[in-house]
Amino acid sequence: MHRTQIYLQNDMYERLKAQSHNVGVSISELIRRSLEKDIQQDPVADARAFFERLKPLESFANTEPEVYVRKLRNTSRLLQAKTDDA
Repeated sequence: MHRTQIYLQNDMYERLKAQSHNVGVSISELIRRSLEKDIQQDPVADARAFFERLKPLESFANTEPEVYVRKLRNTSRLLQAKTDDA
């Protein structure tokens, strides 16, 4: 393990001190845990996972977006009510 020294703003130090007391670990351990979480994050993997969740459902695989939206608009009771009022 390496020893290092950092400078913290007073308010950050006080928050770390309170959090470490609440969790029951030293400030150093709390900082190590926070850094470990941050270092483990992979922005590329996070972006891939995000876009994977955005993939359309299989039931919409062969659906053209414009046709789908047009159909929704044509069958919308709210939009039909506005057209009927005009």
